[in-house]
Amino acid sequence: MRPDPRPPTWRAWPLLCLLLPFAAGAVTPADYAYRYALATPGRSAAWRVELTPAVYAASRPDAHLRDLVVVNAQGQEVPFAPLSEAPPRPQSFRLQATLLPLPASSASNGTGVRVQRNSNGDIVIEQPSTPAASGRPSQWLLDAHRRVELDRIEIDPLALPADSRFHLSAQSSDDLQSWVERGQGADIVSVRRGVEAVEQHTITLSGGAPARYYRLSLRADDVAPWDSAQTPRVELRGSYTDPLAGRIAARHWLTLTATPASTASGGGVNYDYALPAALPVEAARIDLAGDNTVARFSLLDRDGGSERQLAMITAVRLGANEGEDPSTAVATVRVQHLRLHTDTPLSQPPSLRVAWRPDVFVFLAEGDGPYSLLAGSYAARRGDYPVDAALERLRPAGADWQPPLATLGAVSDAAGASALMAPKTPYDWTRSLLWLVLIGGALMVAGMAWSLLRQARRGDDQR
Repeated sequence: MRPDPRPPTWRAWPLLCLLLPFAAGAVTPADYAYRYALATPGRSAAWRVELTPAVYAASRPDAHLRDLVVVNAQGQEVPFAPLSEAPPRPQSFRLQATLLPLPASSASNGTGVRVQRNSNGDIVIEQPSTPAASGRPSQWLLDAHRRVELDRIEIDPLALPADSRFHLSAQSSDDLQSWVERGQGADIVSVRRGVEAVEQHTITLSGGAPARYYRLSLRADDVAPWDSAQTPRVELRGSYTDPLAGRIAARHWLTLTATPASTASGGGVNYDYALPAALPVEAARIDLAGDNTVARFSLLDRDGGSERQLAMITAVRLGANEGEDPSTAVATVRVQHLRLHTDTPLSQPPSLRVAWRPDVFVFLAEGDGPYSLLAGSYAARRGDYPVDAALERLRPAGADWQPPLATLGAVSDAAGASALMAPKTPYDWTRSLLWLVLIGGALMVAGMAWSLLRQARRGDDQR
């Protein structure tokens, strides 16, 4: 076999070319601008990371947070992805309420009695103009004031006289028209003999969906110890879920100060505000400076070189102790520069408060710590990791467990701000070389033509 005449360096080039794609995908600190230390006390297979304004400022807006990675102590990238939003947790519910008696005529065929809701959802019982037939009520209504899933209704023992025994069943409704049975009901008992007493005043509910309104009904031929003028006290116990409660609780509020007002080209006044970074804003509130003032504003997004309306907000202030206006929700958008435009002349610029909710990521503790978050890159992007599948294996069945929180620590430069900039394009020598070749070729052709022309002239002279 003939030895390969090529030098060792030349023979290594094919192997280097095969490894080049893998080397290009490897994460190095030189690919990112900044490094944030992550504190992970204790032991866990996964950790949560909540982004701070500083991380948002380090990330390029056009990267959509994909220029964020987590590396271990060996500098290796670990699985890292946005954390899916957890379903809302049930909140315990407990309310003191009164039983609203339904007139006896409504219990049979509803003659002359109307039960409806007002604009706030409160129960309104309209009596007929003519007096209803006398008699004790057999049904009572309850308003929980929100959609809840009741577990039980406890009647105040003081509302039960001695030697009381009757059976109550419970139904639920969301519109006071259609009712759903909620369990078998219960016998209400109050028997006292001296110091001895037997009492049962709890109605257990089961089945059915959450509802706002509940109704208690007597069993046929039973009589309750309350007339139509009495409203016994009861306690409602159960739970409810509020999808917005968790989001609102996780919000961070920022108070922004306006730059000097400027006159808009089409009339009116503009007030400009700047956030510390492009944050995911989802609500806003305007605080007017002067008392007894009202104004209508357009909230505008000024990022990207053009204005985009996010919301119309009317702000009112009637005295120093009037309280603040409710916040106005906006479609969640990452924005750093906001503008308020109004046609109402104001003596002082308004204060703008914005609510933002940090994005939450999760990473798997692959390799040894300490772990670091690398942020900000012009070209490097994080891969897609199916972290949710790993969390399902870690999460106990039926539990709403979430990984513990890893807090962001000190920041240091990785590659520095240069990693956020487009790399300088090297000088393209091939174009110059091509022009040299073309010019050289043209000169050679011209030289050859000139030589042939001179030879032709010599031949003509010799003749």
